[in-house]
Amino acid sequence: MYRPTSTRRSIATAWMPATLLLFTFACGGGEEPAETAAPAGDAEPAAAAAAAEPGNPAVDDLGDGTATVSGTVTFAGQAPTLSPIRMDADPACAQKHAGPVMPQTLVLGDGNTMGNIFVKVKSAPEKQWPAPSQPATIDQDGCMYHPHVIGVMAGQPLQFLNSDELLHNVHGLPEENREFNIGMPATVEQSRVDPPLNTPEPLFPVKCDVHPWMQAYVAVMSHPYFDVTAEDGQYAIDRLPAGTYEIEAWHERLGTTTQSVTVADGETATVDFSFQAPQG
Repeated sequence: MYRPTSTRRSIATAWMPATLLLFTFACGGGEEPAETAAPAGDAEPAAAAAAAEPGNPAVDDLGDGTATVSGTVTFAGQAPTLSPIRMDADPACAQKHAGPVMPQTLVLGDGNTMGNIFVKVKSAPEKQWPAPSQPATIDQDGCMYHPHVIGVMAGQPLQFLNSDELLHNVHGLPEENREFNIGMPATVEQSRVDPPLNTPEPLFPVKCDVHPWMQAYVAVMSHPYFDVTAEDGQYAIDRLPAGTYEIEAWHERLGTTTQSVTVADGETATVDFSFQAPQG
């Protein structure tokens, strides 16, 4: 299941032009921020929600099998170095960091393990899974989204925190669900997406119209069999029924890769993934 990242590290060298284009960040559009925040409902205070592991979709109790698929995702070849994010447009954002801030597009750990990889079971068992009542949470901290990649169950509350105490604008761009655009002034600590994301769909971008370098990705899932890697590149999808499954790993710029695996009750199958930048 999803494990929020505690620490992340990015690297920095020059790309060939084609690869640089591949890793270019999508910028926020010119839309005006919404004037009011979506209702927070009965959500817990921001501090309490943050202490409850932001990003955890609370699906750990939904699986009913005893099999596990786990592995590590790595970056193959020479790792690129991305340029630091320029926060000149809002000095208040830059002041929240002691040094350069690296993009979340490529987050590598020791041995080129990859963070922010969304791993899911494509051929999940058919079942009507209930939506967790505990919200999945994305925090706006240091004028960055944390976590950068997250999965929620269809119908599960999705909330955004504003730890920066600055003006932010949460603009989600789903295709199957309703687009949302939530203004979060400095005085608004949290807001929920309303109505909830009720229709499953692949990962879609969320941006801030105030700070164009801010971007996150949200997947809406019909089942609980997914995870997101931290900097160590590791994932684990547990409580699966025994069977043969297609496991897919997703990166925001490098696409997807899929492997088939068969796992028995009570056993753990290892499926490792590797991504690399395209040649030329």
